[in-house]
Amino acid sequence: MVNFCSNTVQVHISAWVDELQKYKFLALKRSSKNPIYPGLWQAITGTIEGEETAIECAIREVKEETGLEAKEIWTIPFVAVFFDPYKNEVNASPVFGVLVDYVENIVISSEHEDFLWLTLDEFIEKVPLPSHKIGTQYFWDYILRNADKSMFKYRL
Repeated sequence: MVNFCSNTVQVHISAWVDELQKYKFLALKRSSKNPIYPGLWQAITGTIEGEETAIECAIREVKEETGLEAKEIWTIPFVAVFFDPYKNEVNASPVFGVLVDYVENIVISSEHEDFLWLTLDEFIEKVPLPSHKIGTQYFWDYILRNADKSMFKYRL
């Protein structure tokens, strides 16, 4: 029997770039030493620890994996679902969008070996996982492109 769980999050990071007058999205390349999806370009993913909430996990993962601070955070109206064949689990991951200050060079964790700030179209082209494409597109569609970004916003 397959087990069902929800102990992971997916986090999409964006920053407004003044000189371009547009949003850029942060793509991270997983370490080639990672046994699961080595070298894969992705949004942030992470595992909920102890008693933390999913949103607390999302904020922590942004800081740990990029050194960036979340200025604003939204719950994206999408839950990513994936199967982990090593644990025989179907996992449902809440998806978040985070706005940070644009910093050209960031310090990434050892979980990753590279990063790129990309336009929406570039990000969607770069990441291979469907849920990461959809999560970023929904971040844009439901939040960033709207003048009123209050829907789905979480108060930090």
